[in-house]
Order: sequence, then structure tokens, then C-alpha cells
Amino acid sequence: MTGWLVSIPVFADSAIVIFAPLCKAMSRMTGKSVIGLALALACGLQCTHVMVPPTPGPLTAAGMLGVDVGQMILAGAAMSVPIFIAAELYAKWIGKKIYQIPNEDGTFTRMEFKKEYIKSMDQLEQIMNAKELPGLWASLSPIVIPLILILCKTVADFVGMSDGPVYQLITLVGSPIVALGIGAVLAIYGLGGKIEKKKVMSMMDEAIKDTGMIMLITGAGGSLGNIIKVSGIGDVLGATVLAWPIPAILIPLIIGALMRLALGSATVAITTAASLTAPLVSQLGISPILLAQSCCIGAIACSYFNDSGFWVFNGMFGLSELKDQVKCKTAVSFIMTGVGMVELLILNMIF
Repeated sequence: MTGWLVSIPVFADSAIVIFAPLCKAMSRMTGKSVIGLALALACGLQCTHVMVPPTPGPLTAAGMLGVDVGQMILAGAAMSVPIFIAAELYAKWIGKKIYQIPNEDGTFTRMEFKKEYIKSMDQLEQIMNAKELPGLWASLSPIVIPLILILCKTVADFVGMSDGPVYQLITLVGSPIVALGIGAVLAIYGLGGKIEKKKVMSMMDEAIKDTGMIMLITGAGGSLGNIIKVSGIGDVLGATVLAWPIPAILIPLIIGALMRLALGSATVAITTAASLTAPLVSQLGISPILLAQSCCIGAIACSYFNDSGFWVFNGMFGLSELKDQVKCKTAVSFIMTGVGMVELLILNMIF
């Protein structure tokens, strides 16, 4: 659940590194396999990273397919719950099959599964109290406030507000750029209030550098989608897709999965799938929200050798054998996509 919340504003790979010490401490103190705990964290991170704006992938898919960002947040959060539950059940099962406990020196001990758990959590409390941490509101506000502002705009449009100073104010602060800007200000002065100004500026500089590749990918995906639309290829693709003997709602999912397999990046896979799907929206006659989520769910699959998160997970938690690596990140990625596929088929019949 921590991973599910944290990955809304933080990249999943970075969050695994941040929370690795906590997983290891919990494993040592409770006797639960660090593999099961870490995979549960990674699956929670993956759900919102791929399905819930304002992370770049689903935000880009919403923009390309003309979906309101607030609706995309609600749809992604709701649809991620069954996927999340299935992934957590698998993580609990694999933790018994790959029962591994971290040692104090950074190594890992592999043993048979034990039902008896150590109850002491003193060391975990020592880690949490090792330094002064910000308060709950200061920690949550950069995440929660932007989401609330974006959803306020969605609600205002849904109830039929269309004019007046209140609606204009809601539209202003509820636009993703302004809402996320407010979240950034809250983070700077809330979380960074006690940090030296130079260090805060350095942290912001590093973050801005990381956005360059994301902007390049998003821009290239948008250009590709527009070329397909203007050239008329979209109409041809639409007619071809409709003739395929598979439900049309699964086409973006398949494209996203193939792109994830080929390229490794979930964000790039979502962007590519959305750019190819955008010209087909009028042809397919399917809800744009479901099409956008189909792009996102497809990008969960195929976590393998060319996925950075695959290696981050394996390296942080001591998985060296290929079969164990595949049983964890790779296997659970297909389970998550499979559950999402069932959701899409059911929702497509309803809406």
C-alpha cells in the first residue's frame, strides 16, 4: 500500500531503492522473506506508476486520447485495485517459495520457509527514528493536494459548471500543470524547509535533468500519433484492427506489451501504444478511458532483461539465479496484465 501511494509522484525504480532498507529491516525483524515483502512493494509501485496520472505514462495516454486527467486518475486508481490484490497474493506465495532473509552485513541467507515469526520491531523503530522526519501532512500534501485539485475540475465539469469566477478558479488550479506546480511548491517549503537552500536547488536541478528524456519521449510519441492521423494511416489501421478476431479493446494492450518487451520502458511503451491508438478512437467506438487504460495495462507486462526495474529489484534483494528472477518480476508482470485484461473485457461489455 505504501508503494501504491508513493509511486504516484515518484518513479518506481527510485522508490524501490529508497524503501529497500525498510523491507530488509522488516524481513529481519518479522522473519518474513525479503523477496515477498520487496515484491509486494514493487507491485504496488508498478500499479500507480503505470496506471495513475500524474506519472508521465498515463498522463501522456490521457492527453493523446482526449481523456480528462481527473477521470483517468479515478479510473486508473479503481482498476489498479484488483491488479494490486492479485499481485500481493502472488508476492505472499513466492515469499514462501524463495525464503530469503537479509543479514546485517548486506548478504542474504536462503533457507526453508518458517512459520514462526520474530515479534520484536525494535530495530525497525530505530531506523525510523534515526533522523528527524517531516510530519504526516508535510509528507502527504505534495501528493494529495494536486490530486484533489485535478479531481475538483473533473467534478465541476461533471456537475455542469461552465461559467463564473468559481469555475474559472477551479479550472485554473485544477489544470495538471498548475496543480503539480502547487505540489512542487508544497514539497520545497514543506519537505525542504529545514534543508539548506543550495542543497534544495541542487535537488531541483537533478530532477529537471531527469525530465528531459521524458519530454523527448512524449514529444516524439505525439508527433508519431499526429503523422498517423494526418496521413490517413489511422483509417487503414482501424479497418484492419476491426477485422481481427480479437476484441478491439485488447489492441492497445497488445501494442503496449510488445513495446515493453522490445524497449523495456513502461513509459515509452504507453506513449507508443497511445500514439498508435489515438487515430483509431473514432473507428473502434470504445470509451477513450478504457483505451487509455488498455495502453497502460499492456505496459505492465514483460518485465525482463531490458527493464531497469528488473535489475534494480534483483540486485537490491540478492536474486542471482535466472529462474528466481523470472519467478518474481517477470511472472508477476504477466499476472498483473492478465487481471487487467479481464477487467477491460468486463468493463467494455458494460460501458
